This record gives sequence, structure tokens and C-alpha cells, in this order.
Amino acid sequence: MRLLLVNRHMNIGGVETYLYRLCAGLKARGHEVGLLTEGGLYEDKVVAAGATLHKVKSLAHDWRVETAKLQACGYQLVHAHNYHSARVGRALAKALQVPYLMSVHGPRPRLKQLLFRGWSKPVVVMSEGDRANIAWWGGVSAQDIALSFYGIDTDRFHPGIATAELRAELGLAPDAPVLVFISRFSNRKADVGHALLDALPNLRIAHPQLQLLLVGEGPESGALETHIQSLNTKAGSVIARMIGPRRDVERFMALATIAVCTANTALEAMACGTPTIAAGRTGFFGVVSPDNFEAARALCFADHGTSPATNAAASFLHEVNTLLADPAASARATANAALIRSRYSVAPMVTDLERIYQRLLEAAP
Repeated sequence: MRLLLVNRHMNIGGVETYLYRLCAGLKARGHEVGLLTEGGLYEDKVVAAGATLHKVKSLAHDWRVETAKLQACGYQLVHAHNYHSARVGRALAKALQVPYLMSVHGPRPRLKQLLFRGWSKPVVVMSEGDRANIAWWGGVSAQDIALSFYGIDTDRFHPGIATAELRAELGLAPDAPVLVFISRFSNRKADVGHALLDALPNLRIAHPQLQLLLVGEGPESGALETHIQSLNTKAGSVIARMIGPRRDVERFMALATIAVCTANTALEAMACGTPTIAAGRTGFFGVVSPDNFEAARALCFADHGTSPATNAAASFLHEVNTLLADPAASARATANAALIRSRYSVAPMVTDLERIYQRLLEAAP
């Protein structure tokens, strides 16, 4: 198959990580893959995966100038990711006269869904929470929704990653417990960081050496840095740090005594064998264990659907203290890693999407 993916940006983020893994997985199965995008920090990973990068300055305004070139590449299907890209993807597929597919990667207010005209048939969703979000009379019929999942690169994210150099780089004591929040710092996801910072002084009463690291970037980075500075000033020492964006997030996941993440990032942390608390834009899920793994996955680890609690300092205070005192936490984290390797790696994800692509191509006139 010759497949053209469409996504506006390729900066650090869960959808972008998913896309370069998808490119690599599809190429490994012998397919030809292209990506139409404005580019970003992860665009080189798309090229490294063997896909063709079609880069434009503005996806919304410049896609038409690429139509002849894309036509010459012989793409058989256009697969757009999220709402902004889908507006272009639908029109592009029509111009190329090929089937069109859209994937949804997160909840959207229903009023905005009413005004949206870029749906495909079927629409791919990455969790049951997203399926519930769009399955209504103003969105998409339930029978026209295909449920898929995020696949993790378990060659990169796995237990046993060395962290001594990173700990030394950060000046962390060898036995200091480390709480790591890894995310894009935007809107409701930044609320997780603020709640953790609010909980930290009380957490340090029982664990005086505990350090909090925030790894990522986004429009709310400045507000989080201000919160960190205020907290450190009151503490009279550095107890929390803004690390910023890193391309070696797997080392921070392995370094973490506890990771706090959502969506794709939560799966990556668990694949590293790290005890993980799922918290994101839809609220607070809590510690993920083999017993509740599928319930957490159905909510995309607090990124889709409706989470059971809000992102409050009290929630983190309880869960972090409980985890740090639990001798069985490491064993459960190891079991999570094994589950991800067996069921949620890149290969099964690609197989799942291949079935959807094949059905679309077979149904095309």
C-alpha cells in the first residue's frame, strides 16, 4: 500500500510520537508512507523511519501546491490525524481521488463537533473514551467508529535503562526518590503540574529528599516555572525543577521512582517498568496496575473520557505516599511492562490499522 498521513505539526507530543512509530511500523511491513506536515522537532524521526516528508509552511493554505507532487507519488489513501488536519485531509483525498480516513486523538466539545465536516467513514478512535465522545447524533454513528490503540516502541522503552549518568547530571543524591511529571504543558494538562507542586511540601514531610521534575514544554510552561520558583523560595532550597523538553524521555521515566503521565506517555513510562500515576486533561485516574490497566487504557490514561477524580493536591498526596510505602509497587510495575510488550507494542498496532486500510481500499470504486 501507498499511504499518505497528514498531521499539522511534528513537535514533541503524543500524536507526533504515535505518527513516527506508525511510519516505522508500516515501512517495516513493506508499505510506502508519506507525511504531509508543517514539520517540527520530530520530523527527522519520520525521515529516519523511511517515510517521505512532504513539508509545507502552512498546512491549511499550502496543501494545494503539493497536490501534483502527491499525485505523482501514487498514494492510494489519505489518513489525517485530528480535527485541524482532517479538514485538509478530506479535501486532499478528494483531489487525489483516493479513500479518506480520519483518526481522533482526544475529546472535542460537542458544539464544535456539530460544526465539523471532516469526518471519514469509519473514524478511528484511540480509546473507548474518545468513542463515547463522538458517538452521538451530532458526531458519528457508533457503527462508523473503529477502535484502535497506541503502540509503544518497546525496544526504546523497556525496564533496565541506565540512569546513573542522568542522576549525576541533575545532581540528585543516589537514594533520593524522584517524582517525574512528563507532559505537554497545555491547558488542563498543566493543572496536573500545579496540583503536584501544591502537594510537594506535604509529600516531603514523610520523604524529605523527594524531588519533583517537570519534563516537557507548552504554552503553560511559564506559569509552571513561576509556581516552581515560588515553591523553592518558600522551601529555601530546590525541591522542584523545570527540565523542559527532552528527547531522552525514556531516561527520565527510568529515573523516576514514580512517573505521572497521560495517554501515550503513560504507556511509555509503564513500558519502562516504572510505577505510574495516570493524570491528564480529563482528570485524575490514579495508580495503574495490572488489575485496572484496561479501565485506565479505556480512558487513555486520563486523556479521554471522564476520569474518576479531579487533579487535586490531595489526590496526589494520597497516591504518592501510598506508592512510596508499598513494597509490591515494583512488581506490579514490572507486570505492566510485560503486558505492554505482549499486547500494546507497535507491531499489533500496525496490524490493526492495516485491516482498516485494506477494507477502505477494497471498498473504493
